[in-house]
Amino acid sequence: MKELRLYIPIALFMLLAAAACESEIEFKGSEVEPKIVIYSLLNPDSLVTVTIAESHAVFETRYEPRQITDASVRLYRDGELIETLTYVPAEPVPEYYPAYPYSRYVSREHKPVHGSTYRIEVDVKGLESAWGETRLPEPVPVISVDTGSVIFEEYTGEVKIKLKFRDPADTDNYYRLTARALTGTYLGKSDVPYDPFFPVTVYDSDIGYGALSEPLIAPQQEDDLFGMYLRNDFYLFMDELIDGKEYSLTLAYSYPGPLAIDHYEFIHAYFSLHTITKDVYLYLQSYSAQRQTIDNFLAEPVPVYTNITGGLGVVGAVSVSTDTLKAGEYPVEGVYYDYQAYYNIK
Repeated sequence: MKELRLYIPIALFMLLAAAACESEIEFKGSEVEPKIVIYSLLNPDSLVTVTIAESHAVFETRYEPRQITDASVRLYRDGELIETLTYVPAEPVPEYYPAYPYSRYVSREHKPVHGSTYRIEVDVKGLESAWGETRLPEPVPVISVDTGSVIFEEYTGEVKIKLKFRDPADTDNYYRLTARALTGTYLGKSDVPYDPFFPVTVYDSDIGYGALSEPLIAPQQEDDLFGMYLRNDFYLFMDELIDGKEYSLTLAYSYPGPLAIDHYEFIHAYFSLHTITKDVYLYLQSYSAQRQTIDNFLAEPVPVYTNITGGLGVVGAVSVSTDTLKAGEYPVEGVYYDYQAYYNIK
């Protein structure tokens, strides 16, 4: 008699095993006490702004978001109290909307300056006091942004952008890249003279995805059988491999073809190199990993990084250097522009 062999694909086997082990576990721990949540990203171009909230357990059915209007939010510079921040009421919403859970406190006069350490202390009645501290990093200038190459196929092409900068030596530096493009497309026929009755449609879009071709930001991965590779959603990188060196980030974009400049089409692209604190780097990295793995039963839970003593959240700082690439003039007097919905780009 022939032997009968049964083969079960490994993925199906793992799925069946996981289902067989599924059970409900009652939480028997002590009640989780709420904590103050603090978020603040210091920027030399903006007044100091702090948002606070109250944490709650995910299984807390009684939780209702609220505005915390009577907190004491104190700003220190190099150990000296310089201001108690002012609460700014949230924008009004219809009564059937839940209350906005983040309460905003803003400085009346202080913008962060380089070379100083800032500390934010928060007191809320009934909660443990919390504080976070950061130091504003020096900006790393963008030396140049150039079009490296353009490769055309039959209908489309690819353009590579080189963003050059020099990493400061002998320090650990952390970066984030963002990019946006303001583009104008003529809606009339490009093979006939410009007709002022046809608009040039203007779009403002996030083009940070071009960084996914850069090895420092998105290193090549082997085949990802179980979907465990984590995307670099915030285009973060550090200087471990380029310490003290001049380096050019390579960004790749699809390119539909030459602009009809005589019909007032244009592309204005803005590339920003954010020099961020280590705390911001670790927070964004862990937050990205947490939201990508939250529904993956094969992944370990990812805690989101915090540098807040007595609470949760993050206090960090950023300095930004921006350069542009422009093709075509905008705006041009007398041209009819149709503005589409803008993305909220940060």
